[in-house]
Amino acid sequence: MIVCSCNVLSCRQIKGTIAPDGSGPVTAGEAYDCLGCSPDCGRCARAVRAILAEARAACASQCHSCASRDVECAVHVSVTQMMDGLAIEEDTIAA
Repeated sequence: MIVCSCNVLSCRQIKGTIAPDGSGPVTAGEAYDCLGCSPDCGRCARAVRAILAEARAACASQCHSCASRDVECAVHVSVTQMMDGLAIEEDTIAA
């Protein structure tokens, strides 16, 4: 279901910004940042916050049900890439 008409964002995409451990955006603006866009008219902000809260609760109570998400949050991707880069550097130094 499309939640944001301005950016054509679906409920699934918004839920996908929540990490398996339940971390992730809390506000609509943070979710938009993760999805690479920004809020326009703001009519969907309340629905986006509700979807985020629901997804976070599902992660906490249903064995990380959002672990198979389709959308990678830009924040999570950059941290993961940074950590992967550090691991490679450590391996190179140790060798």
